[in-house]
Formats: sequence, structure tokens, C-alpha cells
Amino acid sequence: MSERLRTQLTSLLDRYDASRREADSRMRQARVDDALFLQRFAELRRDVVRPVFEAAGALLHERGHEFSISEEEFQIQGAGKSLEAAIELRIAPFGMEKLPQAHDHLRALSFATRHYNKTVCIRNGAEPHAGSLAGAKGAVALADINAQLVEEEVLKLMAAMVSA
Repeated sequence: MSERLRTQLTSLLDRYDASRREADSRMRQARVDDALFLQRFAELRRDVVRPVFEAAGALLHERGHEFSISEEEFQIQGAGKSLEAAIELRIAPFGMEKLPQAHDHLRALSFATRHYNKTVCIRNGAEPHAGSLAGAKGAVALADINAQLVEEEVLKLMAAMVSA
């Protein structure tokens, strides 16, 4: 092997190794960022969203209405699919007919992760199409979600049901 080939090939391989190290580092950082985002969402769900849902549900229950709160953890499913972490409040108002399953979302409020862009999608039956597509107006930064926002969303949902 000529010295020229050895020198140039060594230089190319060094650049390739550096590029691979950078890519590996970015991948490790992305996994750390994903885990941190999901941890922060779990804390938000536990400390902010659930307490508001439970307080609203207690008042609803006192007035004869039913409610349920369900939660999902983020899961990676096969074939590149994932199930986002979420918390959902479903309301069954006393005296209103049960909706067909296809329209059940009209009486629900959910907060779900969008781990790919580190936002939370808010879906509210009061505005059934907001937040249903990536980039829609229902995408909110974790830092922007507080008890007041959750309360406002609960009130929007109830107002839509009362006026229906």
C-alpha cells in the first residue's frame, strides 16, 4: 500500500469514526431527552392534571353525574408504532343519552404526549378537531400547562355539553 493511500484512507476513516461518535452521542442524548420529557409529563399528570380532574369529578358526582379518569403510559409497540402517555377525563352527564362509541370523544378531555416534538396534545370534546393532527392548535409545551389551563379546558368541555 502506498503512503498516499494509507494517509488519505486513514484520514477518511478518522472522519467517519468522528461522525459515528457524534451520531451515537446525539442518539444517546435524544433517549435521555425523551425519558426526561416523559418523566416531566408523568409529574404534570400526577401533580396538576389529575388533581383538577378529581376535583371536577367530585363536584360532578355530587350533582349526580358520572365521570372516569384513565391514564396510559408511553409504550413502544412493534413496527415503529408507539402509544403516547395520556390522561383522560370522561363525563357521563345525568339524563343525557349515552353516545355511540364513535362519538364518545365529544364528552372527553385528554392530555397526551407527542414525544416526537416534546409537546402535549390537548383534545377537548368541546373542540373535537383541535389537536387531532400533528401541528394542530392543540399542541402545547409542557411548561405552559398549569392548573388554570386544565380548569379552563374542563369548563369548555362542560359548557359544550350544557349547550348541546
